[in-house]
Amino acid sequence: MHIEFYKKNPRYAGILRDSDPRQFQSLPQLCGLQAFHGKYAEALSDAREPRSVILDVGCGVGQVVRVLSEAGFEAHGVEVSETNLAVAREHPGQFHIYDGRTLPFPDHAVDAVGAFNVIEHVENPVALLDEMTRVLHPGGRIVISSPNFLRVLGWRDYHPHMRSFRQKWRNAQMLYRHLQAYAADSQALIFEKMTPTQHEPFQPDEDAIVATNAVDLRQYLRTRGYEKIRVSCVDRPVPEWIEAVLDFTPLRFLILNSFIIAEKPQAPKLEATPSG
Repeated sequence: MHIEFYKKNPRYAGILRDSDPRQFQSLPQLCGLQAFHGKYAEALSDAREPRSVILDVGCGVGQVVRVLSEAGFEAHGVEVSETNLAVAREHPGQFHIYDGRTLPFPDHAVDAVGAFNVIEHVENPVALLDEMTRVLHPGGRIVISSPNFLRVLGWRDYHPHMRSFRQKWRNAQMLYRHLQAYAADSQALIFEKMTPTQHEPFQPDEDAIVATNAVDLRQYLRTRGYEKIRVSCVDRPVPEWIEAVLDFTPLRFLILNSFIIAEKPQAPKLEATPSG
């Protein structure tokens, strides 16, 4: 992760703090709203028991943690950005500084863990995902939301890695190569790097360094034995019929975003030792 870049960067804190106030509504009120974090918060909490421990990795200024805390969950957020945490601690919830290497939780400590628009910003996405897997309780839920930088279809795309027919053709070729590699080796993992860009005024994701996409994220979950993997190209609440249509075919891997939910497998049962 660009640790030093994010630690004291006020731009993200300002952007996140000034975002849509509907993000701060209580969990029941988020249902059906076009709130930026609505679907993510719902996915983390869905079917969780009251007081379940939920961890938001890269929690920004604490919107999701606040929503989950007000809904009765034991919600935690971790951040590398000190400026973000200063704002986050004005909200309900528990917030922790993160060194970018080891999540400050013991093994199997949380019932659900998620990262919203974080994976694309880290130097070693596999290491971060492995840390999320480590702290997740067997049977717990992981939620990953990231941009689809390998979009093949779309218009008015906001990032250079998504724009132009030429770039989309390159993206299609890259996805095809990844799928071939995964078919040849079920344990292969590929996370393509990108060159970050910087403009004024600063825009989120210009500093992204990983070309996140649902194909590679799904492959990671498969290699770690996750079950009930659900892939969507929709990262926020929309009418159910629209989401169903968009996610109906493999086209969901080629458009919009990467929103994935999965369950960590239960610990294998120990076989009884035969008596002598």
